[in-house]
Amino acid sequence: MPVLVIVAIHGHTVTISTSPVASESRKHEDAERTRIVIEVKNAGNTVIVKLDNEEASCNSQIAALASQSKLSATATAAALKKGHDDFNTSVAIYVNEIKADEDELEHLTVVTTQTEQEFLIRIREIQVIALGDGSHTATLITVCQTILVEIQQVIVVVQPAPGGAEGDDGD
Repeated sequence: MPVLVIVAIHGHTVTISTSPVASESRKHEDAERTRIVIEVKNAGNTVIVKLDNEEASCNSQIAALASQSKLSATATAAALKKGHDDFNTSVAIYVNEIKADEDELEHLTVVTTQTEQEFLIRIREIQVIALGDGSHTATLITVCQTILVEIQQVIVVVQPAPGGAEGDDGD
């Protein structure tokens, strides 16, 4: 542990005292770095929870389509699984981006409050793009709605034509 030695000469008396100045400064820097990393991770985790909630919401909307299906149970299950998988892939992109930012921050040797702000802004941008903010349309809501329409086209709207093949006029 580095120690600063202070020598004070008062007349004929010499006073020597130790002061852990460098060590205390390093402890403060470590504590500040830890605080910043935790703050950014908490912000990232909060957004990940919101992304998970959006995924659960979309998945429940997808599952609700099963009752409208005109297809077999197997074909319906396959269409619903594809919808779940497609939406999960869309959510995973944002979750992975947040986790990559958190990992990058942990591996930086110098972390300042400016670094903290930069990472918090990046996480906020991901949140706004993925989940919207009132003035911006949420990408994930658009993706979910698209998936719901696609599933409806497969399991509800598209059905075999009664009495023959498509395009058969009966001539």
